[in-house]
Formats: sequence, structure tokens, C-alpha cells
Amino acid sequence: FTTLLYTIKFEIMNTLSQRAQNINAVEEALLKTGFEKCLASPYHPSENPGGIINLGTAENTICSDLIIPKMESITHITVPELNYFPINGVPEFRKEIGKFLGARTHCDVDMTMDNITVMNGCSSVFCFLAYVIGDPGDHFLLPVPSYGMVADYMGGYMNLRMIPVELNDDDNMISVERLEQKYDEAVELGKTVRGLVLINPHNPTGAVFDKKQVLEVLKFASARNIHVVIDEIYFLSIFEDGLFESCLSYSSEWPDPDRTHFMWSFSKDFAMSGSRCAMLYSKNRAIHSTFNKMGFYHSVPGLVQMKLCAMLQDAQWVEDFLLQSRNRLQEHAAIVMESLDEMGITYLKPIGALFLWADFSPVFQNEPSEAESDAIFLAMLEELIYIPSAKGFGGSNPQFFRIVYAIPRDYLIEAMRRFKEFFHCYKNREPSTH
Repeated sequence: FTTLLYTIKFEIMNTLSQRAQNINAVEEALLKTGFEKCLASPYHPSENPGGIINLGTAENTICSDLIIPKMESITHITVPELNYFPINGVPEFRKEIGKFLGARTHCDVDMTMDNITVMNGCSSVFCFLAYVIGDPGDHFLLPVPSYGMVADYMGGYMNLRMIPVELNDDDNMISVERLEQKYDEAVELGKTVRGLVLINPHNPTGAVFDKKQVLEVLKFASARNIHVVIDEIYFLSIFEDGLFESCLSYSSEWPDPDRTHFMWSFSKDFAMSGSRCAMLYSKNRAIHSTFNKMGFYHSVPGLVQMKLCAMLQDAQWVEDFLLQSRNRLQEHAAIVMESLDEMGITYLKPIGALFLWADFSPVFQNEPSEAESDAIFLAMLEELIYIPSAKGFGGSNPQFFRIVYAIPRDYLIEAMRRFKEFFHCYKNREPSTH
């Protein structure tokens, strides 16, 4: 029967392009299995108390009570919003984004709307930049651990190759020396390196790279004529004042403006991942002209753009929302840290974003290994909590796991109760003989 199913699947796959077959041939990640189980049986205190609590998906789900009334209050619709609009975004919206981000990042130059393109999510920005910067088979340097989908967006979809560059073990910072080493090794092997991805604040560690470090990376890239894609999708969710400086605040110091590209989205900071609206800021005119010729399938509905535009124009509401969101995130982070402290689990103290990077070494029965990391991951799923391991982020230290704390308070408290119970049961189990 299994052979028959395989044969049928093989014959069906043969009806598709080689590209589609290559994508389908990739083995499903263990973390995707966990995510799908969350979707199949999500926890709810009364409707599904035996469901899985999702501490793995980086979404801000603690501010819907603030967002929904605001979106419901924006009801005015005009005829132009129902019609086609410029592919790179409604001009009024792009202008408002420039004003908003320019003020929030203390941008040192005028963020004109001509340098801004609106797209349906940062995933689309990654895909588009991969398409216009690299050719199939080209390579990008990727500091790891890293947001796992970058490799899918730029690799599986656009057929680029990622070169992992490990962050420092002691402080989770980027080492320019390691970048140089990985770049030189790739060139010696005849590989073409076209760019580098920098996520700041970092996902999954939550580490923040300061101005000095970012400029060192930009200078490294400039000396080799490679692009740098900077993703600051969490920068408005920093709850420790003065500890983050956006690269836009020193954009006049970028050594190679034509090869430096910035992205941001409403998904995380405004708790609206379903809005599918992001922006690309680049001073490279060829980038924008290319998008205007082939970016129609990356566009955001005009109605969504104008709702978000009206939201940004209410400056007082935006100020109040961001303050409340940061306060809530900080409170929720404290709940997780207190629980981890009780169990003797260390972590990188978060200063913002939606998650923290925890060292589960006390949970391991043996020297941390990928095999036991997978076993712990699956055992937690059995206890109805979904917490992804370093494996899902390309990390080489299997004892690390990422815990998302941006979920409703009562959900988070129940999740920590379950995790403590799991921790004590797992530690006291019979030693493995394998």
C-alpha cells in the first residue's frame, strides 16, 4: 500500500515543473509538524483546554483589544480605493510611512516616498530582493541561528544558497572575522556571494546589534561589492529605552547606499500579521524600477493600505498603542523569566521583540545533542506546549529553544505551569540506555 501511494505521488509530481518537484522533495521540518499540530488543536481556556499552547510562532497576540476597535472605526471608503493603484503602493500611504518611520527612527535623511515600496509582507520583500540581487545558484551570507524562513524565501523559492555564519557563542554578536572567513572560503570554491542578511533585533536570540557593529558589517560588504538586506521588523517592540538604534538613523553613513536595503512590517510591532503589509526602503533606483515592472503579485490591497494610512495619521493613538504594547510585552517577558529562574534555566535577557532565547541544558539527560533536542521538542508537544528548538533556526547549539511570550496572559501562565510540570517529569525519568 505504501509503495502504491509513493508511486501515485511520484506520478503526480511528474506533472509539475522541476522547480516544483525540487520544493516538494525537501523533507518537512520537525517544527512544521509542531506548528500544524497547534493549528489542528489550538488551546482555549474553555472551548479547548486540552489544546496545544503555541509558544513558537512569533506573533503579537496580546494587543487585539487595542487594534480591532481602531480598525473598526476607520470606515470611510472612497472610489479610488476600489480601483487599481500604483504597483509600488498608494502614494499617500508611502508618504505617511516615510513620515512615520522617519520620525520613529530619527532618520538622518528625508525618507521620500520615491525610496519606499509597499509589499505584501516581509516574506515578499525577501523573495523580491533575492530575485533582483542574485541569480539562481548564487549565495548569501546568513548569520545563524536565524529566522528559519529566510532560507526558504531566498533559497527554495528563488534558488539561492545560504552560507551560514555562526554568531559568537558568548554574546550572540556578529563576528566580521567569521564573515570574512566564510566569504573567502566560498570565493575559493568558485561560489558567487551576492549579499548578506542582517536581522536586528535578531531573531531568534533577541540580541541587538549596535551602530558600530552594523557599520562594520556594512563596510565589510561594501569592500566586496555585496548587498546587505537589513530587517528591523521588531524595532518598535523594544521595551528597554535607549538600547536600540535603527540603521536609518545613520543612513547617511552607509558606505554603499545602492547595496543597502531596509525592510519593516506592520506584522509584529502593530500586532497585525494578517494585514500582510510591509515596506522596502532602498536608495537604489533600479530596485524600485524593477519592482514597478514585475511586482504586481506582491502588492497590498488598496483598502488595506488606506486603513493603515488612516491609522498612522492618528499620531496620538499610535503613540498610546506602542506604549501599551511595549509595556505588555515587558510584563509577559517577566512572567517567563521568573518561571525559568525557578527551574535554573538560563536565557538571554530580552530587551524587546516577542521572544527570548533559552538554554535548556538542565532539561537534557546527556550532553546536549540534536537527537535529544528533537526528543525534548516532541515530549513537550505531548505535554501540549509548542516551543521550537535551535534546529529550526539553523543553530548548532541543540540545547537552545526560543520561547514566544507575546500570547494572552492566561495562556502564558498556563503554558509555564505545563512547562514546569514537564521539566520536573522529564528530569526525573528513567535514564536512557541509548
